[in-house]
Amino acid sequence: VELTALPGGDAVAADQVLYNLSRRGVEWDLLPWCREAGVAVMAYSPIEQGRLLRAKGLDAVARALGATPAQVALAWVLAQGAAAIPRSGSPEHIRELRGAVDLHLPPEALDALDQAFAPPRGPTPLEML
Repeated sequence: VELTALPGGDAVAADQVLYNLSRRGVEWDLLPWCREAGVAVMAYSPIEQGRLLRAKGLDAVARALGATPAQVALAWVLAQGAAAIPRSGSPEHIRELRGAVDLHLPPEALDALDQAFAPPRGPTPLEML
């Protein structure tokens, strides 16, 4: 499927998509297209409704950085140039998630995350929860 501008698409402010370490299909064609078109990307479910928090690869990176898995998962989404809208049910959780904004992911952490959560190798259908 070829991505092209849609009629009236010049008024699009953001594209909200399922995007996180385990759902990277949009990186193949949608994210590059959005960047080129100047459309912001907003990632919903950036920690996969909590399921990512149990992933061994994510936990190892988090421990190495002195961060929580949720902070690393969010920091990764932000490092991709996307906005993130995580769900939070308490002030403590909001404070934890806020730590992702200041978390720097060095190249070795990004490489480890790519090893644990492989980027797409070709076009992937848009996923939804």
